[in-house]
Amino acid sequence: MTQRKFRFGVSGRGDTLAQWKDFAHKAENLGYASLDLPDHFARQLAPLPALVAAAQVTTTIRFATTMLDNDFRHPAMLAKEAATVDVLTEGRFELGIGTGSQPHDNEMTGIPLDPPGVRVERMIEFLKILRLHFGEQESIDFDGKHFHLKDLMAYPKPLQRPMPIMMGARGPRMLRLAAREADIIGVLPGDDGPEGLGKQMAVIREAAGARYDNIEFTRLHFDVQVDGKPERTQAGRGPSLVGSTHEVVEQLQKLREEHDVSYIMVIGPQIDAFAPVVAKLAGT
Repeated sequence: MTQRKFRFGVSGRGDTLAQWKDFAHKAENLGYASLDLPDHFARQLAPLPALVAAAQVTTTIRFATTMLDNDFRHPAMLAKEAATVDVLTEGRFELGIGTGSQPHDNEMTGIPLDPPGVRVERMIEFLKILRLHFGEQESIDFDGKHFHLKDLMAYPKPLQRPMPIMMGARGPRMLRLAAREADIIGVLPGDDGPEGLGKQMAVIREAAGARYDNIEFTRLHFDVQVDGKPERTQAGRGPSLVGSTHEVVEQLQKLREEHDVSYIMVIGPQIDAFAPVVAKLAGT
C-alpha cells in the first residue's frame, strides 16, 4: 500500500455563532484539514447545521461528522440532509456514520437501543439507500427489512461524486462492513487495548480485499499532550499521544507505518497544543 499523506482533523467547539466562527477560522489557519463534530445529546452544537455555518466563513477546510448515529435518523432524511450539506459546503463534506458509541444517548432520549446484530442489519440497508440517493437515479424504490421507500425523489445530489462516506467501527461485523463499503474508516478502540489495533486492521484487510488500498484510516485521540500542553484531562480515554513534539511525530509515523492510519483527529481543547505536530506532518 502506498502511504497516504498525513492530514488532521479537530473536533469543533463553541457555544455561540461568534465562537464557532472563530474556532473554524483558527482550525483552518493552523493547517487542520477538517473540522469535525460528533453526534451526541451532550454539550455540543447539532453537527449538520453547525458545519454548514462554518463553511460560510472558511475556504479550504473540510467538514466531517464523527459519527452520525443511524439510530437517530431515517436514511431518506439523512441522505437529503447530507447531500444538502455537501452543496452548501461547496463539496467539502465527509459523511461519517455509525451504529452509535454511547448508549447513554439512547437512554436519555428513549430511542430504542437494539441488539448489535439488528443495528448492523439496519446499517447495511442505510448504506444502500445513501448510495442510491447519491447516485444517478432521480427516484428511489427500496424494500428492505427495516426501511421501505417508494418513488422517493433523490434530490439534491451532492457535488462530490462519489460522496465520501466514513464509518466508525470497532467489532468484527462492523469492521467487515466498513471494509466493504467505506471510503474512510474510523477504527475505534476495542477491548484488547493498543495491541488490538493490529487485529482490527487484519480483519479490515481480509474483508476489503483489492479495495484496501483505496481506504483512508483515521483515529480520534482524546488523550493528547504535546510538550506538556494541555493538561491531561482526558488521560486514559482512548489511544494516547503524549510527549515532546518530536516524540509525538514519531508515534504518528509509526502508527502510519504499522497500521496505515494517516488521518489523525483530536478534540477541540487540544487545537493549540497539537498545532506544532500538524505543522510538522500535514501533507507529508
